[in-house]
Parts: sequence; structure tokens; C-alpha cells
Amino acid sequence: MKSPITGKDMKMQREETTLTYRKEMFPVVYHYYLCEDSGERFTDDILDTINIVQVQNQYREKYGIPFAEDIKRIREKYGVSASKISEILGLGTNTYRLYEVGEMPSVANGRLILSVKETLEFIKQVEASSHLLTEKEKEKYLLKAKNLHQQEQNNSWNRLFEQRIFSKQVPDEYTGYKEPDLDKIAQVISCFSGNTTLYKTKLNKLLFYSDFYAYKTTGFSITGISYKAIPFGPVPAEYDKLYIRLCDDQKLSINQVLFTNGNYGEQIKASVDFDPGLFKPAELEALNNVVNVFGNKNTEEIVMISHAEKAWIENEKDKKFISYQKYSFDLVGV
Repeated sequence: MKSPITGKDMKMQREETTLTYRKEMFPVVYHYYLCEDSGERFTDDILDTINIVQVQNQYREKYGIPFAEDIKRIREKYGVSASKISEILGLGTNTYRLYEVGEMPSVANGRLILSVKETLEFIKQVEASSHLLTEKEKEKYLLKAKNLHQQEQNNSWNRLFEQRIFSKQVPDEYTGYKEPDLDKIAQVISCFSGNTTLYKTKLNKLLFYSDFYAYKTTGFSITGISYKAIPFGPVPAEYDKLYIRLCDDQKLSINQVLFTNGNYGEQIKASVDFDPGLFKPAELEALNNVVNVFGNKNTEEIVMISHAEKAWIENEKDKKFISYQKYSFDLVGV
């Protein structure tokens, strides 16, 4: 960005500070451009977004307000239009639609929306709104919700297994403010698998860098994976269970490969085609950047690079979870 005062190029700066949102203070890593000649600070739309997203993420986490993607996912789960679910929940006609594109709900509305994520609660809300629905609409929504509830009961084992894979499932600073998404993870692995030879340790690092780079540029991770620092660098917290699950779902394969030195390695290949249409432009940028930087590097080289990350250095001793908010903006590998 060029300085409006001097016309010279300005360098982007970051500093830890606090910003006020809804009369509360939240810590952020504030991004701005500095005009060195005048000392004035400037931002653009991109920096304004990353600054405010940090605050809003923390506000949603603090008060249990669902994120825009989750709000949309809840509605689509029941096959209801945005205007109709607004009626069912007693909101303004366009309110739900606005929440889906990022407007912040009140705490009360946010918790109301989060409650109907549970099918039985959605059924209660539909029944309480009978006077607003036609008989056909009511029957349609109730049937859909009851079928979903039955499926959830039948898939309780899968949910328990996912809880073991994703010890942190609620969007927070350790998931990059995303719910973990197995399908999205499989797609990310497919992207890497199509561009480089993958072994387990290398894949762990590529996932880390893609998620943390995405957070650095957007305020959100791609996959919702939480990461821990271990001796070999930052890794998905339960990566072995994660890869076993994806193998069981036939989304990837793991093969033992014999190296010339007599050792074996676990090579991972995706079993699904990569679909770029499932990703936002900033997410694709993160994936492409990681492939360009690390695609031709071997596992040992990537491990050494990851050991220079503050995220690993400050957490490896106690094998702690790594905060996206605290460490993404200090990435040195990408």
C-alpha cells in the first residue's frame, strides 16, 4: 500500500493491543501500514477485516454465539429457508439471513440459534410455531427433524469416535474458530496428495502450516483441527486416530514403504478427488502457498523449519495445544 501522504510504499506492521467491541476490550494483534515519514498509520479493507475478525471471534467464543458458517449449517440441516427459520425462531424476517453472512447476533439470539442445533429442540420450536406454518410445512419440518434425530441415535458410535479424534470440537482459539470437518480435512489431504509425495510426518506439518497460514490471513483455520507441539514439531492432536478414521471412510490410504536404508515409512494417498469449489479463495491461497513452499522439501527439512516456529518452541516442553490467535501471526515458515 502506498502512503496517501508521500506516495511511497508502506510496510505492514503488527502490534499487540486491545480493541473495544460492544463495550468490552479484547486483545488482538493489530495490523496496519506505517508511513515512516509522517508516522501516520493506515489500514485497508483486508487489514480492517483481520483486525475486527479477531475481536468478533473472541466475543462469539465468550458468549457461546455460533459462527456464520454454523448458523447456515444449522438451517440447511433441516431444509428450511432463512426467512422460514426466522419465523420459527421468532426473529425478524431477514434476521437469520443477515446472521448467515456475518452479522453478529445478540447473545440471546445466538444461544437460541445454537439450541436448535439439537434436533429435539428444533422439533419443540416447530411445534410452538404451528400457528405460523401451514400443516404441510409443519409435517415436512417435523418429519425431517425426527428422521435426523433417529440417524443421530444410530450414529452415536461415530460421534463418540469423533470426540476422541477432536478433543476440541467447539470453535475457539485452538481450532481456529472452526468446527472440525472430516470432509474438509480429506479434501486438504487430497490437495497435498496431488502435488507432493506424502508421508505421515510431512502431512502433519503441511496441515499445520495451511491452517495457521489461513488464520494468519483471514482469522479462521481451514479444517478446525487443533494442534499440539511434540518433539517432531506441531501435529494434529490425535493424528493417528484421524488418519485411521479417514481410512475407514475410504478417503485415504496408508501404505508401508521400504526405504533404501532399510527403514519403513507410512505413505499417505488421498482416495477422493480434490474439489477447489469447496474452498474459499483465501483458503485456496493458503493451500497453494504451502504446496509452493514445502512441496519439494523432504520430511526432515520441514521438521527443521517447524522447529523455528514460536508455536513449537513455547509449547513443546509440555506438549501443549497451540493457540491460533497467539501464534499464527508469528509464522516464519510461510
